[in-house]
Amino acid sequence: MTMRVTAYILTGAIAALATASAAEDFTPEQKDFFDKKIKPILTDKCYKCHSAEAGKSKGGLLLDSREASLKGGDTGPAVVPGDTEKSLLLTAISYKDKDLQMPPKGEKLSDKEIADLTTWVKTGAADTRVAVKGKLSGLTDKARQHWAYQPVVKPAVPAVKNRAWCYTPVDAFILQKLEEKNMIPAPPADRETLLRRATYDLIGLPPTLDEIKEFTADPAPLEVAFDKVVQRLLASPHYGERWGRFWLDSARYSDTTGDRVNNRNTEYRFPYAWTYRDYVVRAFNDDKPYDRFIIEQLAADKLTDLKDQRDLAALGFLTVGKRGGNINDLIDDRIDTYSKAFLAMTVACARCHDHMFDPIPTKDYYALHGVFASTEEPKEKPVISQAGKAAAAEFQQKLGALEQANLDNYYKLASQTNASFRKDAATYLKVWYLTRTTASAEDQKKGADLRAASKLEVEVTRSLNRLNRDQSVFGPLTAFQRGSWSSVNWQKINPLVATAFKGMNPSTIDEIVPVYAKLFGGVEAKAGQYEKELASAKDGSPTITADTAQAELMSFPLRMLPAANLDTEALRKEVDTTFPLGLRNRGWSFNKINALTMTDNGADARAMVVEDKPTPVNSPVFIRGLSENKGDIVPRHFLEILSGGHPTAFKHGSGRLELAQDTASKNNPLTARVMVNRVWMHHFGEGFVRTPDDLGTMSEKPTHPELLDYLSSYFMEQGWSVKKLHRLIMLSKVYQEDSHILQGSDYTSIDPENRLLWRANVRRLDFEETRDSLLVMANKLDAAVGGQPVNLTDEPYSHRRSIYGYVDRGDIPELMASFDFSNPLAPNSKRTTTVVPQQALFLMNSPFVIDVARSILAQPGVSHVSSNNDRIINIYRIILGRTPKTEEFPIAYAFLQKELGQQDKVVAEAKDMTEKAEKKAEDRAKRLGTMNDNGMTAIQNKGDIVERKPLTGWETFAHALLLSNEASYVN
Repeated sequence: MTMRVTAYILTGAIAALATASAAEDFTPEQKDFFDKKIKPILTDKCYKCHSAEAGKSKGGLLLDSREASLKGGDTGPAVVPGDTEKSLLLTAISYKDKDLQMPPKGEKLSDKEIADLTTWVKTGAADTRVAVKGKLSGLTDKARQHWAYQPVVKPAVPAVKNRAWCYTPVDAFILQKLEEKNMIPAPPADRETLLRRATYDLIGLPPTLDEIKEFTADPAPLEVAFDKVVQRLLASPHYGERWGRFWLDSARYSDTTGDRVNNRNTEYRFPYAWTYRDYVVRAFNDDKPYDRFIIEQLAADKLTDLKDQRDLAALGFLTVGKRGGNINDLIDDRIDTYSKAFLAMTVACARCHDHMFDPIPTKDYYALHGVFASTEEPKEKPVISQAGKAAAAEFQQKLGALEQANLDNYYKLASQTNASFRKDAATYLKVWYLTRTTASAEDQKKGADLRAASKLEVEVTRSLNRLNRDQSVFGPLTAFQRGSWSSVNWQKINPLVATAFKGMNPSTIDEIVPVYAKLFGGVEAKAGQYEKELASAKDGSPTITADTAQAELMSFPLRMLPAANLDTEALRKEVDTTFPLGLRNRGWSFNKINALTMTDNGADARAMVVEDKPTPVNSPVFIRGLSENKGDIVPRHFLEILSGGHPTAFKHGSGRLELAQDTASKNNPLTARVMVNRVWMHHFGEGFVRTPDDLGTMSEKPTHPELLDYLSSYFMEQGWSVKKLHRLIMLSKVYQEDSHILQGSDYTSIDPENRLLWRANVRRLDFEETRDSLLVMANKLDAAVGGQPVNLTDEPYSHRRSIYGYVDRGDIPELMASFDFSNPLAPNSKRTTTVVPQQALFLMNSPFVIDVARSILAQPGVSHVSSNNDRIINIYRIILGRTPKTEEFPIAYAFLQKELGQQDKVVAEAKDMTEKAEKKAEDRAKRLGTMNDNGMTAIQNKGDIVERKPLTGWETFAHALLLSNEASYVN
């Protein structure tokens, strides 16, 4: 078995392989965790001793497949899914057993790597590797002939028997398939159903009472009246909010990096990710041509015809992804997102070797790697919109206070650490010397005992990692350690140090460390003044009282820089690179700065842009994905399969603009198909191909390949207009079908999944539609478009649309997760749909929903009507978008009679509940302005604290309808 096979990062297509090792049982999140976190550890740290390709199985153990890991070696199974105690791999990497330590020889894994492996085992040891015989490769003629890689050719509209049924060419393609099966399409839906369907489809909101009345009363023929509805909805500013959210799923949008551990003091939050979100919303509202939309997201900074500076925010497509790890992981995220979002190709699967299923050689991956390796983020993000003067001044005052707090903390921690070292330098240095990796076992024990007895400060000890690098000060010590005292070049040694060791020829460490102790103690008296001058040097280089030699001693083990050199970003970097972990976590305001910048209306809006590096580079192939194992250099170019087999090397800068132009070209067979497939999916519940982020060889064949190509051709002919594509689809007869299965036309035995669309599919509302609908029903929706993110799930509840909610990649709120919110760890153009108890419990018990039920009864269309019949009708229309059926009126009256009869029983409880609500509201009001768990400022929500009062009988009736199954679906 070759490393190419065993190390392969498998895609979602693994379930189709009969030889898969139960990988189809794992969730996409588990697979992604293995691919991104676990497989690199195994490949980099384990395979050299435990893989078939390396020809080594030390201890009888192989770790290059799931089967081998479960089987284990001579001492037992390496991995026992779900059992961290019995998994010997975890025992070995934790060094708990002195006789079982992997990797050996001081190469112990980092704490983060050990934690990831532990989480992997604990959650079932998901694995995407496949045991196969022989080599799999997508570099075959058969793979190259796959339908998705062939040119888009516009087919003729087919002839059908029932031509009268067809409104648009779309209908002819659908009806042709139905007639081949002797199937008859469902009749049209009624106007109320059709209006609700279209309104949710295009703007993600329910129709209002006035809109329902207007459409149902329109005397024009259905096709004319409905066309007016479609055009009105496409012109709504809410259209961009709905369809922009779909794109944000494909772009793995988040307001955070998702990695709190590695980004604690760097940008865990992206203060300006929201400007990319707003760009996407604006692009859809403006019906920006899709080809231009692509180009701007990859290379807006390279365009000479960019008329609106806000469009620079398009580059957030590249920059709002995951952070943490190394630069190659960042590039991998960008390649993965680019190829899935625009091309529905899994190019990232070629990181370690040629793609196993699709015609994507490893060289294609590294051609793109070179593009993004030649791209960087500038230190200063460009301003694309300025705040008002008064708000900006107030913001700068708040920002200045936080920045000063960081500087104060920097000098406080560094001073304390350095002073602790100077106080006991001899002991610290001796412990360092005795516990070095090359020391004898006896010396290491002496060092450990001395460290314990002396109670040395762990953060000072951890800071000594500078010692080997600071040869000006510690050259004599390291020379003594190597046994080469005579090799010291005293001309390059700190003059104070050189003078102190003059004429010495030490034979023991005990002769060395007192000299250093005296040196460091000798600068103690001047250290305080020196540090004060550094901290006060804000307008240029300070005049330091200490000379250079003294300053070098005073800035150990933590280097100290003048305040003039430490703006926020420089200070972040300094803390992360020079401070030990414990001090990196203590007392900083970096996250508060990010939160303030993200939420304060006095902050300028900036774009998260990229730019080309001064000198572009071509990347070598990383053999087996290992950056230290470099192969051939690959010129930057477009994908081979989409370039006629002969890609041309990019010549201009990083090549991003050329990549964008090739991607958006009409000659590219994938781009239009991918977008059309997704638009169709959002209208009908499923795309022509059910894997919208993978149209490769492992995807299914399209249900209607001719229609897919017809719409793709139309899309490009109409200037890549998404709105024109909507209109063509929605004015078709197939879109307007009823969802009910009528007697005599039940085709579930022929087409159980309704892939032929003989009726309309019933679709469940997603999180955004559910929450936003509740706001509309309560008549509280804040219709403002764009702006900084708000907290959606905590009181006081925000009334903004859900697309403007704060998205934390590393901590999606439970409510959003319960309603299947898209996981922003990776591109995800198709959300899962589940029905779980938490959804019903939210609708039953949430104060937010209770308040909606109360607010519905307060609407003029309900509270100002004269008859109970009209009140029932309007409550139905507000919540369900339709008029109640005749048989539903007596049911409603029976429910109301029961509820109103019980009303007296709850009046006594109202006072107590109200008092408790008022007390809770008062307590919360006192806390406004403090940071909640998500790091968002509570006062940003500017909502109303919900008062806990019992519902009246009519309000309970409205609440019951909100809980109904129908309210959660679109028919």
